[in-house]
Amino acid sequence: MSDIGSQKNVLSSSPVTKATQTVRIVIIALLLDLLAFTIILPLFPRLLQDYREREGDDTTLLSWSLHQIYIFKQLIGGESKNPKWDLVLLGGALGSLYSFLQFVSSPLIGTLSDRYGRRNILLVTMIGNILSTLIWLFSKSFGLFVLSRIIAGLSEGNIQLSIAIISDVTSKESRSKGLALVGIAFSVSFTIGPAIGAFFSSKDLSQTFPQLVKWGLNPYSMPALVALILLSVETLYLYLFLPETVNLYHKSQILQPSDTKHQISNSSSFSYHQTNTVSQRLSNLRNLNWIHFLFLFFFSGMEFTLTFLTFDLFNFTNMQNGTLLGYIGILSSILQGGYVRRMAHVVGEKRLVVQGVLCCAISLTIIAALTKTSNGIMWLYLGATFLAITSATVVTCLNSIASMQCDDYDDNDQNLSSVSTNDNNEINSGNITRIAKGQALGVYRSLGQLGRSAGPIMSCGLYWMAGSEKCYGIGAFSMLIILGIVIIKVPYIPTKKQKSE
Repeated sequence: MSDIGSQKNVLSSSPVTKATQTVRIVIIALLLDLLAFTIILPLFPRLLQDYREREGDDTTLLSWSLHQIYIFKQLIGGESKNPKWDLVLLGGALGSLYSFLQFVSSPLIGTLSDRYGRRNILLVTMIGNILSTLIWLFSKSFGLFVLSRIIAGLSEGNIQLSIAIISDVTSKESRSKGLALVGIAFSVSFTIGPAIGAFFSSKDLSQTFPQLVKWGLNPYSMPALVALILLSVETLYLYLFLPETVNLYHKSQILQPSDTKHQISNSSSFSYHQTNTVSQRLSNLRNLNWIHFLFLFFFSGMEFTLTFLTFDLFNFTNMQNGTLLGYIGILSSILQGGYVRRMAHVVGEKRLVVQGVLCCAISLTIIAALTKTSNGIMWLYLGATFLAITSATVVTCLNSIASMQCDDYDDNDQNLSSVSTNDNNEINSGNITRIAKGQALGVYRSLGQLGRSAGPIMSCGLYWMAGSEKCYGIGAFSMLIILGIVIIKVPYIPTKKQKSE
């Protein structure tokens, strides 16, 4: 009854209120989801060390994985300067596996959300997330822990579906403002979540409840329990309060084949689509997909090796690394809330993407030069400042531009034929052909996750072979190339002022 009542509450509100309420629900749920996700991030090295100590040199998945790390180091000509680095590389490999599985599952999750509804598919993915965390809670072996990460990677749909839902309920003029909240949720979670994980990792449930050790309770079960509670609360919250958005907000805006050109021109929802055909927008989406992949390939790789660099050059402790990452996260949150949300519709999303990629090139250049500068920590934080600008702008605005290439109409209407980024069908003269949002954004996110999967492996290998200066120098040069591609290929979305003129 509360489920029906809560949704009726949203349905009975005005359109603007409905959109605001739905965005708020989505962001609160996403914040809980990302907090649960980031809890594990600082634990990887010691968690893997614990498995290595408990499993020894037996013929286990862990020993096989460490042997593959050894082979990888031999291929790139690296030597083990520190045995802990093997575990860091293994943690990076697990992170890459997680992103690769999202690359596989994201298009399917997006397509299913178009067909069966965002809310229904989001709740199904939450069941997968809860199952994965429950397995982690009782993972007495490294093999079970890897199984939990595999299920988590295949099930994670909250981020892409949150973007799709916000795109469903916001106008193109206000979309960047709504999607900036996703970026703020990321920044806040990546600032607070690791600290929560580090705090609760000191609470050993295996000592508190020794009778459950035989069931798999381990020294790192407490962070898993906290993550499980967060995900359970999130799932209940979504079930009670989140309305379906695929058909809810745009039924009144569906155009039938008989609708006139005059009707189209009078609808603000069609202002961008009116001057860009389906084939043009499909071409834009393909370009955006590959730009998203290239940017995240280099950005995530450089981001992943940052803790290598601080350990290598400055011998940073975990606390110092946490302070640096917290600084980036907090500054990124402030910029997204105070700059991106206010300026995207004023100066245009493309201009913010250009600014962000340029700042990334500047940041990586500064970091590459750290080996040749005095007062290196000051320069490190200057580079981190530019990196925070990149984090605040690029992905959020690319997401917004990609969503604007899609159509907002009812998937079940018989007069509408949908098209994906892989379709080359001509527009059917009898029907209105459209780009299905869930499927298109699923492919878009999928390629981004492929970049996140491959980037850390590439950058680790480059760092081991050539050192920090060449690694980050190549990263900076690559960002300048991406900047040129962005300027040429990313579509320009008219600003609110230009539309009024």
